[in-house]
Formats: sequence, structure tokens, C-alpha cells
Amino acid sequence: MTIHSTAIVSSQAEIGAEVEIGPYCIVEAGTQIGDGCRLVAHVNIREGTSLGSETIVCEGAVLGGLPQHLNAPANPGTLVIGARNTVREHVTIHRSMTAGKATQIGDNCLLMVGCHVAHDCCLGNEVILTNGVMLGGHIQVGDRACFGGNAAVHQFTRVGRLAMVGGCTKVVQDVPPFMLTDGTTAFIIGLNKVGLRRAGFDRNNIAELKAAYRLIYREGLPFQEMISALEEQFPVGVAGEFAEFFRNGRRGFVQERRSPPRAALRVHPAVDELEDHEETTEVSRLIG
Repeated sequence: MTIHSTAIVSSQAEIGAEVEIGPYCIVEAGTQIGDGCRLVAHVNIREGTSLGSETIVCEGAVLGGLPQHLNAPANPGTLVIGARNTVREHVTIHRSMTAGKATQIGDNCLLMVGCHVAHDCCLGNEVILTNGVMLGGHIQVGDRACFGGNAAVHQFTRVGRLAMVGGCTKVVQDVPPFMLTDGTTAFIIGLNKVGLRRAGFDRNNIAELKAAYRLIYREGLPFQEMISALEEQFPVGVAGEFAEFFRNGRRGFVQERRSPPRAALRVHPAVDELEDHEETTEVSRLIG
């Protein structure tokens, strides 16, 4: 264990093996720092925070701050961060509002510069938050979801696994799993096929998701009939996740962008047969 002479580390903090704590870091009482973690410099680990092993936290990050709420509790919950995460400069993550509950970050996530994760959020594994992303309270994010820069997500919203949210968007309704949203309206513009391929989904998986997509957005079925049709046609497999996601929604769902504004590249037909280089161009535009 290596602790810089300018760091302040409480004797009541639990520090694992081979931890590095850099200049001017503050580690409060009631915290847990897992084996192999590295706090680079000027990092503040607040009471009630647990860091999983081999997590790197960069300059100016504040983890475990009190919830930003007009009725902030005297007895807040905790913050639990998994293993092998990278938390870049000036990221803030807040503890739960409720004693006995936790804000949760999974394993192998990347939170880029200036991100904010509010109280009671729950992020899965391998989630990517690009620079400046803001997540309101009680948001649920599935595994391997990705958010473009400066995206803002309303409290209590859900973003399904392997969804890609375009940069500079305002998300106020649930984003179903495997979907790609644009960077202007946050409407659905197709499947996140680049992300799906990187995650190891084969042609059969993607074809199944395309068929489910058409049922959801193109058949014009009433909502409950759409869910029933999904359950009947896709009882198992990757597309089987859609029915459960829709059935458990409370805020409504992001709709498809049927008439995109003028652009050099039309992305709406992504569900059908866009060439790989076109998809890659669109994803790069959304992130950048």
C-alpha cells in the first residue's frame, strides 16, 4: 500500500492490498477501498462508499457525496462501485437517499470526464458514460449501454442493455435494449448493430432483433397487443427481453424517428440493411 504524504486517510477506512493513494486525496471513515485500487490525486472518497478491486479514480472525482435534494436525509444510504472501473476527472457519484439502500455501479465501467450519477442509480457492467453525461436519480442502466457526450437522462428512466444514446440528447422516457437513438431528438433510429457485433451477437441474433423491431415500431399494434405478440413470437432468445422491458415501464418509451430531418446520411433504414461503414459513421457522429 502506498499513501502520499499529503493524503488524508481515516484510520477507520478499510484499505486493501497494493492500493495507491496519491497527492491530496481524502478517504473518509466508513469507506472500503478494494485491492489494487488507485486514487490518482485530489480524489475525495466520502463516507459510505465502497470501491471494488483494481478501480482507478482520477483527479478531482468525488465519490459518495450526499444526494442533491431539497430534503436530503440525515441518514443516507451508500455507494457501491464494482471492480475494474475507470472513473475519470471530476466525476461525481452520490449515495442513495435511503438508509439500507445503495447507488450501484457494476464492473468494468468507464465514466469519462465530468459525468454525474445521481442518488439511487443502478448501472450494470461495462457501461460507458462519455464526457459530461448527467444521470438523474433512480435511473437504471443495463449492461454495456453507451451514452454520447453531454446526454442528460431524466430521473426514474430506464436504459436497456446494449442501447446507444446519442450525444447532447435529453432522454425523458425509457430506451429499450439494443436500440440506437440519434443525437438531436433522442428518437430511435434503428438497432445498435455496431454495439451488438462488438458484443458477439451473430447474424441470427441480429435477424431476430430486427424482426422484433419491426413488430414493435412498424406493425402499428396497440401497446398491450404489441407486448402479447412479442411474448408469443419471441418467448426465448435475445428478443425475448423486449416484452419484459415494455411490461415493466412506468414513464413511457422513446419512439421511432419516422421522418428524420434533412441530413447527408439517412439513418432511419438502419434496421434493414445499412452497410457497416455507414453505421460506423453514424455512431462516430453521435459520440462526437
